[in-house]
Amino acid sequence: MQAKEREDVREELEQYFILLYQCVPQEVYEGLLSVFCLGIVLFVAFKGLKVGFRWSSILLLIEYIFLLFCSTVIFRSTNEVRRYDFHLFWSYNRPDLLVENIMNVIVFIPVGMILGSLLRVKGSWLVALLIGCSISITIEALQFWFMRGFSEVDDVMHNTVGCFVGYMLVKISRFIVPEY
Repeated sequence: MQAKEREDVREELEQYFILLYQCVPQEVYEGLLSVFCLGIVLFVAFKGLKVGFRWSSILLLIEYIFLLFCSTVIFRSTNEVRRYDFHLFWSYNRPDLLVENIMNVIVFIPVGMILGSLLRVKGSWLVALLIGCSISITIEALQFWFMRGFSEVDDVMHNTVGCFVGYMLVKISRFIVPEY
């Protein structure tokens, strides 16, 4: 990729993040932040530091999933017709969708990271993968049902990859820097 193309992709990613942030009303962010802060204080106060942070991670996961639903379904405008494509890899034939494909991976990395910090049983990578895939399928099904956005199989694949990447980042970091 040439320097100009990389700069264009970077700018398009930046615009995508801004659009994703702006489509959800500011009050939702403020409310979620307030609930999260209060949750941390209460969980740590009543459950102790280690268990409190574990419960806070669960609360953070729930809030992040809610934000994903807000930005992809709840606050998205309704289309006049259902827009969908259920062919796998269809978006790979469209270079203009490269940034969107990358973003679909990136927005699910935090889900995988939180799940990676919460799940500690053997085979938890599969559980994380199934949870990420289930969340993504639910979003795409709701987009299809309520005619909001563009429902596609490629999004499910990219979101699931993002969840797995986030999960692996946590597991690799734990391997490199063991816990106390």
